[in-house]
This record gives sequence, C-alpha cells and structure tokens, in this order.
Amino acid sequence: MLRAKGTRRGSYSISVLLILLLCWLWYSETLFDSAKIHILVEANQGSVSPPCWNLPCTNDILVILRTGSTELDHRFPVHRSTTLRCYKHHLVFSDLDEHYHGVHILDALESVDINIRENHKDFDLYRRLKSHGRAALNASEMSGSPAVLDHMSGHVQNPGWKLDKWKFMPMVNTTFHKYPNMKWYVFVEADTFLLWPMLLQYLSLLDHTKAHYVGAGACLGNHLFAHGGSGFVASQPAMQSVTQHYAANKSEIEALTDREWAGDFILGKAFNDAGVPTTDAWPHFQGDYPGLVAYAGPDGRYAPAVSLREWCYPTISYHHMSPEMIRDLWIFEQHWISANPNRTDALTHGDIFKDFVLPQMMTGKSDWDNLSDNDEHDATNRDDCRAKCEAQPDCKQYSFTEATKKCKTRVDPRLGTQRNGTRSDWLQARVLEFARTAAPCGTESWQVGAATRRTTCR
Repeated sequence: MLRAKGTRRGSYSISVLLILLLCWLWYSETLFDSAKIHILVEANQGSVSPPCWNLPCTNDILVILRTGSTELDHRFPVHRSTTLRCYKHHLVFSDLDEHYHGVHILDALESVDINIRENHKDFDLYRRLKSHGRAALNASEMSGSPAVLDHMSGHVQNPGWKLDKWKFMPMVNTTFHKYPNMKWYVFVEADTFLLWPMLLQYLSLLDHTKAHYVGAGACLGNHLFAHGGSGFVASQPAMQSVTQHYAANKSEIEALTDREWAGDFILGKAFNDAGVPTTDAWPHFQGDYPGLVAYAGPDGRYAPAVSLREWCYPTISYHHMSPEMIRDLWIFEQHWISANPNRTDALTHGDIFKDFVLPQMMTGKSDWDNLSDNDEHDATNRDDCRAKCEAQPDCKQYSFTEATKKCKTRVDPRLGTQRNGTRSDWLQARVLEFARTAAPCGTESWQVGAATRRTTCR
C-alpha cells in the first residue's frame, strides 16, 4: 500500500508540474497576443516607430533585399509593414524598376551585358517586363499560385527563378556604387528573416575595417560560399575588393553565371577570387525556418556533439519564411526587444523554440503538416493515430490525412508548415518535457573567426 501511495503522490506531482507549465505557456501566449495587437495597431498608425528602430549603431548598415516581379505581390508587402521599418537604410532589387506602394524597387539586371539581356533565353521574362511592365505577368507565373507552390516555390515553373542567378553580382556592384561608405552591407531575400538585434550584436564583434564576407556556409563542388537565402554580410573593404574584381572580369563572371545555376555561388567565388575568404557563420545564420530547425537528432536526443548544439547558439536569420511567419516572428522580436533592454542579452535557438515555437504546439492544427515522418499502418482515424504515437515512449507528435488515411509520427518535435487536408497534433506533456530536460548550455556563444561545423567542401 505504501508503494502504491508513493506512486500516486509522484503522479500527482507530475500532474501539478504539467498544469503549471501549461498555465505558464498560456500566460506567455496571452502576453504575446496582447503585444501582437498593440504592435499591429501602432504599425497601422504608421507614425510610431517600432522598438527595433531605436536600436543603436545602425546608421552605417545598409540592408539590401532581393526579390522578383513574380513573387512581389505575395512576399514583399509584409516587409513594408514589418522588417523594413527597422532599417535606417535599405535598398530593394528586383527584375523591374518600379515604384511599388511607395517603395522604389531597383532593376538588378540593368548592368548585365546588353547582348545577354536582349537575346539570352533566361531573360525572356525580363524582356516582357521591359515591354509591358507587370501586365506581362500571368497568374501561373506568380509565386503565390497553387501551380507554383506545388513545385518547391517555383524553381521549376517560375521564369523569375531563371533570372535570379543573374542578379547577385550586378546587385552587389550597384549597391556599392550607390553607397560606397557603409560599414556593413546585409543581403537578404524576400523569404529571409533577420533578427535585427542579434545581427547588431554579432557585427559589433567584427572589425568593419577588415574584409569580411559572412553567412551560412554552403558548398558547390569544392567551393564554400555564403548561402543567399540565409542572408549574408559583407564589410566595406570586402565590397570594394569584389566590385573592383567584377569591373576587371565582368565578361568572365557573366560567362560563369551562364554555365552555373546558383547566383550566390557565383558571388561567393567572386569574393574569394578577389581575396576575400568565406566565413561560415552557421548556426547563427540558418537555412530553415524556426519550425524546421533540427533542435534534436532524429532519435530524440540533442545534437551528437556539444560543439554542434544549435539549441545553445545565438540566432541571426531564418529562411523559407512565409509572410505569416515573418509577421509573427517580427512581432515576437519587437516584444522581446521591449522586454530586454539589456543589449547584451542573446536570443538562442533554444529560446526561439521555448518562447516562439513551443506555444504553437499546445493545440492541434488543421490544414497543417508538422513534418511527422514515420509511417504508421492500421490507423484509420485521428484517434487511432494518436494512440499509435502514445504507445511509443519517444513519440512527441503525429499527423493524420483524412483523404489518404495516412498516419505519421515523429520523435523530435517540429512545428512544420501549412498543408491542406492534413491535421497535426503534439503530445503536449512530452514536448514540454523535451524542452524542460534539454541539457544545460555551456560556453556556446557567438562564433567569430571559427566555424562551428566542418567547412571542407569536396
């Protein structure tokens, strides 16, 4: 009897802890929702500066956003009401020079060799835009259309993607000649999100008088370059070196662009050939959005080496962000800035998980795929699917698609993304325990001049 009584007491303690944790998450989410309403009201007023605007040491930083006419309507408007309100100086480049709702958008391609612009097959859309403006676009070419979204953001179907690789080097060249005296040049895409206070912290640790070219390292062959979608940064000396190299080797660089498919690789090679090495700043710069970051290994444990625990490192950027994700994370960021006046505080990937991702896992989501990846058989409904997950001690989430009767489960928690017809759920107690029992972080901090993963490209 004493043993049974002890077991009941232990179960009671766990239940109380779970209730307290759920109450804390509800309270945090309520505060976040209140902050969201408050900040959105201020954004609509237009005259009130968001908290990010008042951060110090931003007058010598230029942010450059690269987009395209086929995605402009879908991806750009959210930046007008969120991220661009943080930057003292910014430029926007596309494949058409136009004024879009009060924002001047520059033609990134106007300096490409005229023979290429007038005759190359990749420039078919560009020539149509030159002749007819945005009226040249049809619905199937727009990035928000179902036909495009079914093909991984349009890389197969969207003619704007064929133009994109040609933008990088001319965009960098035009930027530097317009603004030759900035300390830092920060390049992002329309589906990139920068945590502005974290970027400022990171840049404060670097010497702007030295040549820096920094981002999330990626490989093409044996060449290491900064991945464009994750965002990358160049210092003034680096920009000067690469634009001088471009002026002396423009035809060769354009020929290489024709042969290759990745514009960020072309640009990275130009930096390297100009004597500026690539600095791999992963995991600060990320190629995924918060709901897809691998906070743990596939067996549910945290990353296999202490030096690779993304959970513990400060975060700067995310990629593949939908407009809704950008809006929500920007509002979260403004709330965080207001609540953390100490400019030395850092937001880690673990913080983002606990304070931004985890509250979204406390209720199930319809028309949502949480990226559960283990197929479960003999589950014909959502309740069966949940039972399959509950029967596995390490399972933390599941999804069920009614049309196909497909049930999937997963060990390491992921938030996921929108998908029609799929219902996703999480086992709240297990996800909370996952966050609570994370191994304490040690000396992980900003990585300056030292990569946190292997950067050898083969």
